[in-house]
Amino acid sequence: GFQYNFVVKLHCLFSCDFSPDGALLATASYDTRVYIWDPHTGAILMEFGHLFPPPTPIFAGGANDRWVRSVSHDGLHVASLADDKMVRFWRIDEDYPVQVAPLSNGLCCAFSTDGSVLAAGTHDGSVYFWATPRQVPSLQHLCRMSIRRVMPTQEVRELPVPSRVLEFLSYRL
Repeated sequence: GFQYNFVVKLHCLFSCDFSPDGALLATASYDTRVYIWDPHTGAILMEFGHLFPPPTPIFAGGANDRWVRSVSHDGLHVASLADDKMVRFWRIDEDYPVQVAPLSNGLCCAFSTDGSVLAAGTHDGSVYFWATPRQVPSLQHLCRMSIRRVMPTQEVRELPVPSRVLEFLSYRL
């Protein structure tokens, strides 16, 4: 039958989205953080925080007006929408948002299939659209996405390539 491989417990997970190659999972939670996971191993690869420094666990339940309500992932970028009335646009190789935009009453967000547009819905039924910063993905990244579409992390780790290449293919670089 259909069985899960493992379970990871988070503090009030609210939204999640896979990268197009299936190698990463972005999650948004009420603890003010966005985590990027390897869904094949359960390992956290990256963390994006909406508060600096992050709140202690006793204040991470949302009393800080920074609940992260929605997250979307296009393979190179992550968009997050929080109760602080901001939409943040992150690169997976940076630990700070590369762009921030105001948005009141945000509810959800999603990238277009090609990643050129970010859409965000609000509690009042409106949808807002932003053109995303465009860049040509590196040949390395395109190769990584092609490999990860057909190989889970466990198979990538067995490839006869240098360790630095394995780190890159596993999004650890």
